[in-house]
Amino acid sequence: MECITDRELLKSTLDEMELSGRFDSPGLQFQLVEYHKGELLVAPFKPMDRLLFLVRGRVSIYGLREDGSSFSVYLAGRSVLLGDVEFIRKEPLPFYTEALEDVLCVSLSTSLHRDRLEKDVRFLNFLLRSVADKFHMFFQMGNPAQPVEEKLVAFLRDLQPDHILHGMGPAIMQLRCSRSQLQRVVRKLCTEGVLEKLGRGEYRLV
Repeated sequence: MECITDRELLKSTLDEMELSGRFDSPGLQFQLVEYHKGELLVAPFKPMDRLLFLVRGRVSIYGLREDGSSFSVYLAGRSVLLGDVEFIRKEPLPFYTEALEDVLCVSLSTSLHRDRLEKDVRFLNFLLRSVADKFHMFFQMGNPAQPVEEKLVAFLRDLQPDHILHGMGPAIMQLRCSRSQLQRVVRKLCTEGVLEKLGRGEYRLV
């Protein structure tokens, strides 16, 4: 993790993300932090003592089985909040969050501001929506009765900030489907004009 001390960039980012409007508490000490590709933002052995608002880049949230294999829980991009569940539970979760590319975040220390945040009604309402959105997405992506076609559209619409499918791998893990299923659905959606092919393995939601 690298702290970025550019105050003008921090101010413009806070304005662009409209983060000040998420809190009633004045004078909160926000920071800009950058994580590089492959770096862990969150891990079971790392106490989560901050809230991270994703500004740029994508992260993968996954768990590890006893045999060392991984299973995808969530792919997240711009505007997603990390650390919300940990803030509520006051303990780490058994999942890892890894940067899929260089990631820029706005960071807010929960160890420094917890007393104020626990009394901040506007923030608590935002926190509730954040957690509810994640549980809704977990259910939608993991529901075996949900057609792959519907899952893919929801994935691109709600989880991908640029609404682009960047290769089959991440979507296969997220949608819990086979490569052949996904390829068949992608071809169908392209024919119907729902997806637009950009290049090899890249498709954009129209």
